[in-house]
Amino acid sequence: MERTLDIHHIGHFLRKYWYIVAVTCLAGMIAMTLYTSYFITPTYQVSTDVLVNQQKEEQVTASDVQSNQQFVNTYSVVLTSNRILDQVKYNLELPQSVKQLKQQITVENVNNSQVITIKVTDDDPEEAALIANEVTTVFQKDIKNIVDQQNVTILSDAKAEDNKTPVAPNKKSALAIGAFAGLVMGILLSFLLQLLNTTIKSEKDIEAITDIPIMGSIQNERKKKVKQRAKRALKATD
Repeated sequence: MERTLDIHHIGHFLRKYWYIVAVTCLAGMIAMTLYTSYFITPTYQVSTDVLVNQQKEEQVTASDVQSNQQFVNTYSVVLTSNRILDQVKYNLELPQSVKQLKQQITVENVNNSQVITIKVTDDDPEEAALIANEVTTVFQKDIKNIVDQQNVTILSDAKAEDNKTPVAPNKKSALAIGAFAGLVMGILLSFLLQLLNTTIKSEKDIEAITDIPIMGSIQNERKKKVKQRAKRALKATD
């Protein structure tokens, strides 16, 4: 009985205050849209690929491939080392520090292959492309001085025109967060109003708070008497 009463009470509660929940959900979505549009700077991401080969032989064995893959992890660290990024910062005359520059760069190994993908994020796609390409150029030139091997091939350059869609903020996720926050606020506000409102206005309010069946209702006799008096007054004037 308690479970049925609780479900019935929740249903009555939601039907009673649905408009508040709807308004707060809409308000949350509008607020997040304005916030992401005017208060968050969009960031763009570009990428470039390099191929790592330990040996430049025409015939490559399985052991050579395995050895090459071991080099990938080492090269991934070298790509974001201060030695490389210091030179990139100097060449491009970047205002950010090397630490900040390192935070903009992500290095990934594609499916455990010999290909390394360098991704750079920035609020300017043109600047991101310049940084990505300069990192690979400096890395390719300097790697022979680090490991005494010239075995890096640039597969593709970073292009700003191919990455005009910002990666952040994610407006769809922001709308979902705004709607959820509005939903929570609407339920809390409705619950607060329900607590502050102790009046009983209808039979549904009685059914929602008690399990006592309603046997009948008392009509508002006062309104009937007023109507009857009005009719008598009209007849008297006739």
